[in-house]
Amino acid sequence: MNTSKPTRRTWKYEPATKTIRTSPENYWIATMDSFEGSVDHAANARLIAAAPELLAALKPLFEFCRSSVLNTSDIKLDFGGTLHDAIVAASYAITKAA
Repeated sequence: MNTSKPTRRTWKYEPATKTIRTSPENYWIATMDSFEGSVDHAANARLIAAAPELLAALKPLFEFCRSSVLNTSDIKLDFGGTLHDAIVAASYAITKAA
């Protein structure tokens, strides 16, 4: 089991240095770079920088859906699959991130 915890600050991407840093302390989290130069660093960095907020938003939604009295396997979602599938995926993602 992973016992490490993510940095509990807002993360931001700085395109000039290709780094992800905390805000407002400006602590370095990661550097986005590749040898081939074909990777979209900005898109990847924005997703990584949004990770703390995405996880924080996902947790209460997951708890609400998990505790719902609805039969989630009958609710089809626009992107495919069922609400039950989405709850299982959310549980996996939260466990992976925690």
